[in-house]
Amino acid sequence: MKYVFGLVLVCLGAGCARQQWPEPPAVDQAQYQKQYDTWLNDQQTTARESSIIVGIWPLEDGETPFGSDKSLPIVLPAAAPSRAGVFRRAGEKVTVTPAAGVTLLGEEGKPLSASSEVPWEMKLGSLRLNVSPMGDGRQFVSASDDAHPLLNDFPKVQVFPVEQRWRVAARFDAFDTLKMTRISDVRGGTMEVPTVGRLTFKIGDQEQQLTVFGSPDSDQFSMLFKDATNASTTYGYRIVHAPKVANGAWTVIDFNVSSNPPCAYSPYTTCPLPPAENRLAVAIEAGEKRFPTGKGFVQQ
Repeated sequence: MKYVFGLVLVCLGAGCARQQWPEPPAVDQAQYQKQYDTWLNDQQTTARESSIIVGIWPLEDGETPFGSDKSLPIVLPAAAPSRAGVFRRAGEKVTVTPAAGVTLLGEEGKPLSASSEVPWEMKLGSLRLNVSPMGDGRQFVSASDDAHPLLNDFPKVQVFPVEQRWRVAARFDAFDTLKMTRISDVRGGTMEVPTVGRLTFKIGDQEQQLTVFGSPDSDQFSMLFKDATNASTTYGYRIVHAPKVANGAWTVIDFNVSSNPPCAYSPYTTCPLPPAENRLAVAIEAGEKRFPTGKGFVQQ
């Protein structure tokens, strides 16, 4: 979930725009803390949901059987039936047929029959199966295990202390036209994202810029960024949002709510990667830290 933090992250208005470099508006501390706690709880959910993904597999045209049989293209954990069913892909259309005697549940827990169109999520015992189209012709099947042993002793996400100095005023400079930018993803492919402009801000006395993603139906800007903490205390990149404003207007980036992507917790994801220009030379010691390793978590 993305947060605008009510009055915390707001456009600074025309009066602020007349200043050379405005300060972010003051916050209601009680409201801010409440919304921050909700954000932190959502990051814990993201960490937990991502860490129990047990595999991801490309889904090509034709038939792709799945089950625990190690000779199959999609090998599920040993608790699954040896042959649980088969996916059939024809272009963008994907159907699934459970094997004889296998119960595969779809929407509202209803059993799927032969050649059912794949729902958003399927249940097979403790496993949840998802089919994810990537927008460039690629599709993947992933599986999560609600009985994963990690859930028995799952750690808390780690964050830097909240400091108001990490809430920074940022000026939005829009591109002349919406651009579709092709960026890399963790699966070795690329995806196109709508790029709307840049946000310019200061960390200390240093001016910084981030290229901004955004879609017409969203009220927020999104930024994937790297910074000087990635080699030590944080994951390889993080995500931060800011309220959408008009060209030349000011908004606020709150780095206290910089989030880890799902790939910070699992190698079995389809995360996009930040564009090369979104590498900050400064250390952003705010937001979410690197996740604990050594208990089966993704090595970062």
